[in-house]
Amino acid sequence: MKKILLSAAIIVGIGGAAFVATNAFFSDTETSTGNLFQAGTIDLKIDNTSYYGYTVDQAGGLHMLPSPSTTWTAADLTNQLFFNFNDVKPGDLGEDTISVDLTSNPAWVCVDLAITKNDDDTCNEPELADDPTCAEPNQILTDGELAGSLNFLFWKDDGDNVFETGEVVLSTGPASNVLGGVTWAIADSQTGDNLPMQPGVNYIGKAWCFGALTQNPVAQGASTGPDVRGPGVTCDGASVNNAAQSDILMGDVTFRAVQSRNNPGFVCAPETQRRSVGAALDTYSQPTGDTCNVNVTDGGVEPNTIAEGIAQAVNGNTVCVDAGTYDEDVVINKEITLAGDGATLTSVINGQVTGQGAAVTIAANNVTLKGFQINGAGIAALWLNTGVSGATVEFNKMTSASGVTAVTTQGSQSNHIFRNNEFVGTSAGQMVYVNGSASLGQPSSNVDFDNNTFSGTIVAGGVALGNESTLSDITDNKFASTLTSTYAIAETWEDDANINFNNFNGVGGIKVRNGDAGTVDAENNWWGAAVPAGHTFGLVDDNPMEASAFPEN
Repeated sequence: MKKILLSAAIIVGIGGAAFVATNAFFSDTETSTGNLFQAGTIDLKIDNTSYYGYTVDQAGGLHMLPSPSTTWTAADLTNQLFFNFNDVKPGDLGEDTISVDLTSNPAWVCVDLAITKNDDDTCNEPELADDPTCAEPNQILTDGELAGSLNFLFWKDDGDNVFETGEVVLSTGPASNVLGGVTWAIADSQTGDNLPMQPGVNYIGKAWCFGALTQNPVAQGASTGPDVRGPGVTCDGASVNNAAQSDILMGDVTFRAVQSRNNPGFVCAPETQRRSVGAALDTYSQPTGDTCNVNVTDGGVEPNTIAEGIAQAVNGNTVCVDAGTYDEDVVINKEITLAGDGATLTSVINGQVTGQGAAVTIAANNVTLKGFQINGAGIAALWLNTGVSGATVEFNKMTSASGVTAVTTQGSQSNHIFRNNEFVGTSAGQMVYVNGSASLGQPSSNVDFDNNTFSGTIVAGGVALGNESTLSDITDNKFASTLTSTYAIAETWEDDANINFNNFNGVGGIKVRNGDAGTVDAENNWWGAAVPAGHTFGLVDDNPMEASAFPEN
């Protein structure tokens, strides 16, 4: 026993000696503090100095007039407009200088230009004489003549807003060419001196003429601007006829700056254009003039109700409804076009009958309904009777009464297109619903939804869009983040549906439900998150998925 105790004491002693020896090792410590990686910046700001119109002195010299509404100081682009002129005439002339202010780092700089509207808009008698096709159905990007009559000149300016001798022309020609879906390189690896833009201010001059534009550059050297020396171009409107009267030209201008360091071969190719989704209600144009067979005026001479206007129409007619509020339930029982003044609180139909009533009922084939705000009081803002075919419903805003639908159809529907509408739910169980075989045993086919906005609210177990139609496309729609459901945002009962290129905004919840045995094509949608979870139910092919939301109208 003692021997064992002695051994333990020895072990403890040895351990203590070893601990003291470890503290005696040589050592040294060096510390580097404040290590940092900080990302650099590329910041682009744009300003514009604008002139529109001119006076002529006794010697024939032009003196441009300032345009304050299209002039602004250096800023990020939000709602500024390079062009905002709503009464241009042949011979009108404008000139501007764009300042491109690049801060922090050298960069490649590009500008993308796109025409978003080139439209006849309305057709008066002088215009029809020179443009006989003006009254044909509008194609808002192609049927106007203004884009071919406005001519432009863009050049590298020195900041004085005058086109002078020796300044480099970037582009010249009609708007249809120089603004029509093109990309210019202000600085890239294949343009000019092949060098990036350096931090500081660079200038682009632009002049436009409603007619024939002639380059007439003035001498370099003076410091005065176009109000003193003239613009360096002249404009002759003599060649323009009445075909462009009342036409509208609209467009977008986008500047891009891309880092040049470690990116030596950059070329200003057009960016891949992502499609836009959702309703574009502000692009609607109401039919006018000879295209209207019957005109309804709120509070005017008869017809002053929509029902009276429909009663006077025959198949094939267009009934044009002026701005106003129409407190009535409308039944469209003829093959006609019923066209309002617009959906943004201008032509309003307020439904009257509750219960099974509808504010608007389509009870005939080949009906077009467009340009209204429709407020439901009963079961639907819009109802389609059994067996209806060929309906075109566009540019409307349809709001459900509380707890019921914005749109409901009976069965046996075929060949309908719903496009550019906003459907608003008010605690709806089913906001938009197309009946067919699953519910009524009456097959429906080819009922499509394209570029619509679904907004408002639905109940927890509700659906924003339910479609029992075969061979139907649900594309380019926006489903607002206010629409949440434990059941589904969109539901199809047929596996041959295509549900593509939609924004299902809002994270969480079932977005697409398939009630059929096959697989539904739901590729290329934005699901509210880059890596969604629980967003589909049933057999749904959701790959590939979009990594971000589509641009919205």
